[in-house]
Amino acid sequence: MHVAVLGHTYIVAANRGKLRRLQRRGHRVLLLSPRLWNETDFGLRRFETENELAVDLFDCLRHGRVRRFAYPHAPLRRALRAWRPDVLLAETEPGGLAALQAFELAVALGIPLVPFAWENLPLAGLSRCAALPVYAGARRLLVGSRGAGNVARRAGCRAPITVIPQVGVDPDLVPSRLSPFDERPLRAMFIGRLDRKKGADVLLAALPAAAEWRAVIVGEGAERGALEAQTAALGLHDRVEFVGAIPHEQVPRLLAEADALVCPSRSTPGWTEQFGHVLAWAMAAGAPIVASRCGAIPEVVDDCGLLIGENDVAGLSAALSRLIAGEARRKLADAGRARARDLFTDEAVARRLEQSLVLALERGDADLGL
Repeated sequence: MHVAVLGHTYIVAANRGKLRRLQRRGHRVLLLSPRLWNETDFGLRRFETENELAVDLFDCLRHGRVRRFAYPHAPLRRALRAWRPDVLLAETEPGGLAALQAFELAVALGIPLVPFAWENLPLAGLSRCAALPVYAGARRLLVGSRGAGNVARRAGCRAPITVIPQVGVDPDLVPSRLSPFDERPLRAMFIGRLDRKKGADVLLAALPAAAEWRAVIVGEGAERGALEAQTAALGLHDRVEFVGAIPHEQVPRLLAEADALVCPSRSTPGWTEQFGHVLAWAMAAGAPIVASRCGAIPEVVDDCGLLIGENDVAGLSAALSRLIAGEARRKLADAGRARARDLFTDEAVARRLEQSLVLALERGDADLGL
């Protein structure tokens, strides 16, 4: 197959593993990406060098705004006509302008369209109107979770659906565990944006009742000042470390130092957790997971972690207490590694993507994973 992939996610080289694996499986991949992306935590990012895939870069309008950014129409059309792909994989949220562009060009050029959707809350207003033609024109829809598939169905999508991670993990980038399971103090690691929906404050509130643990807070965001004030108010200066934001490629090394990854996400108006890619990395790294039942998290973690309610401080303290024993953490680590190997590695995601694209071209109508 000749596969054209439209997606701003791939401005980061570490996110392209599944595409490289797909090409190594005998397919040709053309990546169509913005040249620049204004990312919340890292500011203005430039497309990172790529040596394996064919790439066309574009100066996009309103880059950084997922639903409102757009590719320059004429250059994108020329790139697709020159490549003559068998299928266009549009990894840009239905309901946004870029997905609508992909639909229009796919129809004009006679290219089968396979969009990707993360949205797991009901679409409304202009987003719903923009998504309808994309759903109608899809040969198959890829979604990041069963919840996203259900949202698409309720919004009118009649195409077959595949549930698949958008981005995989490379287990070769995960170092061996850097400390024994019985070493103290235990490190509960939070990796994510420091805003209310990600729930780092719940981890801090749980620490006083989990005396064996210290917290490592990795990330930046508007809530950092409030979190530092909370740390001071709780008298936790000697048990909390704020690391700041780190590049994607450093995440595996940090997780190899963690005794648990804590993801206490909470639903907020207009948002609930869509996947949590760091969960897949944690499983690959053998870091036990404690996470809230927010959005798609239970679907991702399954029985490879301890799940608590949203905003459940006592539940988080109790879960950390259960993980004081090295054997409890070791069991979750082993289960997580096996789950990551089967579902979340770049190779596993590439295999499933290949299957889905073949089904799209053959007009197979079976849903996968719903």
